[in-house]
Amino acid sequence: MPLRRPWPLLLALAMAAPLRAQPWAPGQEPPPPPPKPADPAQARALETLRQDPKGTPTEQRQRYLRAAHDLLHRHWGSREQPALLFAGDTAKGCGETRVEHPMAFYCPPSKEIAMALNLRRSVRSARGKSDADLLLLDLAVLAHEWGHHVNREQGRGPYSGGLGLTVKQEELAADWRTGVFLGWLMGHDALGVEDFAQTANLMFEMGDYERISFQHHGFPKERFEALTRGLASQLTVGQRLGPWTVDSQEAFSRPLPPDPLDQQLGRRRYQVQRFEIDRSQQIATNVLGGLLGAASCVWGNQQQCLGMAMEQGKGRAHGSYTRRELTLFCGSGGFDVSEDDFGVQPLHRDGKGQAAVLAARDCPVKPPS
Repeated sequence: MPLRRPWPLLLALAMAAPLRAQPWAPGQEPPPPPPKPADPAQARALETLRQDPKGTPTEQRQRYLRAAHDLLHRHWGSREQPALLFAGDTAKGCGETRVEHPMAFYCPPSKEIAMALNLRRSVRSARGKSDADLLLLDLAVLAHEWGHHVNREQGRGPYSGGLGLTVKQEELAADWRTGVFLGWLMGHDALGVEDFAQTANLMFEMGDYERISFQHHGFPKERFEALTRGLASQLTVGQRLGPWTVDSQEAFSRPLPPDPLDQQLGRRRYQVQRFEIDRSQQIATNVLGGLLGAASCVWGNQQQCLGMAMEQGKGRAHGSYTRRELTLFCGSGGFDVSEDDFGVQPLHRDGKGQAAVLAARDCPVKPPS
């Protein structure tokens, strides 16, 4: 009598076996799982690491940026983590073979971020800063380059519109993502207001503001607005950041200790951080003209990766956060800002809107506008 075979079972095993044994074809593997979400404790640990002077400045910088690289990966939930390259490392894409100063770029084909800046050689205002101060500037540049990577993976956020994508849209989107990340750090006590303002000022000093350049990254006001638009997505008006309070996406304040005249004059005094654009001074050249996200690398032009931006003179208007003293006169509804060209003015004349916010918050009776 012939043996009866369990044909249904054998058929099921035959169909299942190839599925278990079949490897994924090269390049068609499933995407890696997203990293664990960024932990605010990790952000605060990064700030502790910045203040830790172990090793040489180069060793400290690389240790700090590797930790920041991992934090950015977690913050954005990116599917892939680009390779992080330093001076002397070998590059694989965008026409570059060796990373060296003053390279800072993201190369999409090879998924590489280069961080080979010597900031004291490149940024005039950086020469008097401490190593810890400059690490924050390095962090902002790294966040911008990560912005290019995430733009391609997750979209350009508020800068995705228009019929044709431009270099400026890409750069402003990366600035916006930089603001989102820095705002997230500020909201979790991992970056102070004064450190942020100083870092933003150095960023804008390095920026590209050449309208006629193919590498044009946007006017200073546009880049500032992109950065603070990202910042505002993480912070709210009235939020406390240590001793500082968020008054708007452009301004912060902290009260100054009262003196005997304050009560007599019905005034309140504040130290403020306000972003101002100064168009009175034009800088003829800027050797770092496409430093923040070399656009030719982003667009994959192997011949022009970094070179074009580095060779051109960059005229720009200077914008910066300024630290001032703002005096609020609750009785008369006026205000005055130190070191400007104006005396006491009505609240509505404050283009930043900060004086009106402070009056509504701190004056016992709402003053006239």
